[in-house]
Amino acid sequence: MIKIYTYISKQFLKPLVFISFAFGFVVMISEFFREMRTYMELKTPFFTIIEYLLLNLPWWMIDVFAVSVLLALLFSLGELAKRNEIIALKASGVNLWRIISLFMILGLFIGIFDFSMREFVIPYTIVKAEYVKKIKIKNNKDDDVPKEHRNIIITLPGNARMFVGYVNIEKEYMRDVIVDEYDNNYHLKKNIIVGEGFYKNGGWLLKSGITRTFDDNKQWNEEYFESKIFSFSVKPKDFVVKNVRYEQMNLKKFKRYIQKKQMLGKNTLKDEIKYYSRFANIFCHIIVMMIGIPFALGLGNKFGKIISFTFALIFSFIYWTIRDVCLNLGENQIVDIWLSAWLPNILFGIAGVYLMSKIKK
Repeated sequence: MIKIYTYISKQFLKPLVFISFAFGFVVMISEFFREMRTYMELKTPFFTIIEYLLLNLPWWMIDVFAVSVLLALLFSLGELAKRNEIIALKASGVNLWRIISLFMILGLFIGIFDFSMREFVIPYTIVKAEYVKKIKIKNNKDDDVPKEHRNIIITLPGNARMFVGYVNIEKEYMRDVIVDEYDNNYHLKKNIIVGEGFYKNGGWLLKSGITRTFDDNKQWNEEYFESKIFSFSVKPKDFVVKNVRYEQMNLKKFKRYIQKKQMLGKNTLKDEIKYYSRFANIFCHIIVMMIGIPFALGLGNKFGKIISFTFALIFSFIYWTIRDVCLNLGENQIVDIWLSAWLPNILFGIAGVYLMSKIKK
């Protein structure tokens, strides 16, 4: 049985590798011609262009990996069915569901591979690609984030809010600062008003300030100070969040990026859905197997690769359409963000179970 599993796995993995690289190179060539005018205007060296495109290649391959898996499944299993090898296996006493189970296991391992690529490889290659684009192609500065910012509101731990009239990230300086701390019922319990502050040794040295402490009767005590150290959890670089492509970040950095945006009061629903989608992608390939196997066994006998390719395109269009719809539902808070990320898998999983139940044993 091991030889049979090995043979079938090779029949599946060979077209998977070929199709994945084929899709990647098609996107790479398309991107090259799309940006050709820019490259010519900036007189970009040819090898720099190739470096940028090759660094993006892993992401382009992984981004459409589910389609590659589906096509490889349809081609390989369809060919086995077309050459009557499936019938021969059944005639020799091999239960068809053992073959199906093999593809389910392959789907799980492919999902783990997909997750590992997005977690450990893609962030590195995309960061390098963005560096090449910014520095070598467009000749921009390495750090193009503005150093000065005004009128910033930051959420602090413990039901606290900070308003900063002006901050200079490079000089680690801020002025016109107001900090309000609230109790669990959101009643004001402390108010700090400061003229200016300097970030030193992991804390803020605040100068020319006043602290008001409120009691339950809404009375307060005032304390003036010339200079005082406060250990706010916010650092100078936290006053601004730089928009980056989500594929540049692993889960740890992605979560920290979301928390930073939330601290600055920015909408993070879309980011949170994409965060949960990282986990949903692991099982996406199992769903692809469940959808593809019944069609591969049927289409392989009757039609062949052209119909299989057409089905893969239709499936991809429907899947991505539903995924976009679910994303919009989550962004508009019609459904929970976790459900928004997992709903495409749930819907197609139900369809897959139904199709698998129709397979003739």
